[in-house]
Amino acid sequence: MLALTDGSPPLPLFLVLPVLLGYAVLVVFLCVRVSASTSFLVSAFALRLAMSSQPEFSFAASPAGLSWNALVSVALVAIGSQVLLRSRAVPLVLVPLVPLAFLVAISAALNGEAAGGVETLVKYAYFAMIALAAYDAFRADGYAAVLSRLLSTFSLPLTMQCASLVLGISKANESDGSASYIGGYNHEASFSIILLTALLTAMLHPGLKGRYKILVGAITISGIAAANYRTAILAAAPLLIGLLISAAAAAVPPRQRGVAGILIVLAMLAAVPVIPVIAGERFEAIATLAANPEIVNKSPDDFQEADREMMSGRLFLWSQYIDAWQQGGSRQHLIGFGANAWEGRYRYYAHNTLVSTLYELGALGVMAMLLLWSWMLALALSAARGHRLTLVTAHLGFFVLNMATMPIWMIEGLLFYGLLCGFTIHAWLDRSRVAPGPSRNEGRPVSVFH
Repeated sequence: MLALTDGSPPLPLFLVLPVLLGYAVLVVFLCVRVSASTSFLVSAFALRLAMSSQPEFSFAASPAGLSWNALVSVALVAIGSQVLLRSRAVPLVLVPLVPLAFLVAISAALNGEAAGGVETLVKYAYFAMIALAAYDAFRADGYAAVLSRLLSTFSLPLTMQCASLVLGISKANESDGSASYIGGYNHEASFSIILLTALLTAMLHPGLKGRYKILVGAITISGIAAANYRTAILAAAPLLIGLLISAAAAAVPPRQRGVAGILIVLAMLAAVPVIPVIAGERFEAIATLAANPEIVNKSPDDFQEADREMMSGRLFLWSQYIDAWQQGGSRQHLIGFGANAWEGRYRYYAHNTLVSTLYELGALGVMAMLLLWSWMLALALSAARGHRLTLVTAHLGFFVLNMATMPIWMIEGLLFYGLLCGFTIHAWLDRSRVAPGPSRNEGRPVSVFH
């Protein structure tokens, strides 16, 4: 989880308190007349978005010794294991996750990183709860009812960001010191992932009209631009493609969708010249990297001063992690130095999930992470035809995001991926024509680890 370091200045209490009170009332209404799984899912999203908006409280230690963020995450895992139904989705979530969890436990034990291992296992359990809750919710209440409610929960971060823009309250971006308007949230990366999750929710919503999907897309991308996390804008490209495709499919009759697809492609090609303007220095860095790929293989000592600034310092950071892994012994090559072992050794996290996994869990960990991503992508590729292309673009967007930051390291990123995987599994089982009603073993709440 992101540590509380130089977060955004808080918004004034006279604004925060009534907004949070109104948000609590909204969430209560969103949880009325829906299944327990939908209520759990909506509550998990809303609780995290509310706590993230108040980092001075959520990162503070609770009476139990854990931070309030960690305590709530543990509580949600415990509650979710009792609320969720035993279903066909359980093995589809746990099978690709078990190898990763097993490596976390083994690496933690052998490297003496018990605290980091437990924290990481809780996060993976949290992801499993969100994915299973999403599947159960879709099964019980349908896509439209669940996604409409989830989309409403993002009113809080957008309201907070608007307030920070109006009041001129910003955080200095840690890469270049420029202003990031994130409404009192702790970090521009996690805030941008929250907005990407709102974009994903609109994109997946089958009943949302195309013009409203495009409006949500415009709002979220504008919000990420105000947060000054342009890396997330580049990672959002596949999501935007999926959103445009789903919007066009909903707006035109089936016989006209071929023409609509051609128009979308032409519109995206016309937008290509805008990318360097949006990406700024990051686009120049990518172009430089493409022209000089040997930079990737440099050791940290070989980086010149100019090279260290490329991609906001990411290349130099990656080289430090990779070099440390290479300098380790055979055990570290296989299972790494332990989950969260970077803390206390490096100032910044690796900003790349695979690089971080290589350092923490070794080559086997990278294979396990790729197994999880590939498993879910394979399900998306064979999902119900009406959802297939949208899901594939969303999974690709998540992969791209992991190459420049670490959403799977943040609870906000786990909400994104849990929702996406829950939808993917439901769409895959729908393609397999699984009966919509509960099976004989799915009629009572039990632990998903049963």
